[in-house]
Amino acid sequence: MNTRNARIAPKTYAAVPLRTPLGDWQAAVVRMNALDPITTELVRLRCARYHDCKT
Repeated sequence: MNTRNARIAPKTYAAVPLRTPLGDWQAAVVRMNALDPITTELVRLRCARYHDCKT
């Protein structure tokens, strides 16, 4: 099995003043529908690779 080092230490969170605006921004980005499905999928795959997701 391949093991990787964590990029961000466990239990690392955004600073309290940034949490709400960052969450609002992320929710707005998710609701966007201006991109075509191919670009959306490419971005999703790139983000999954960056965040070490298995999707």
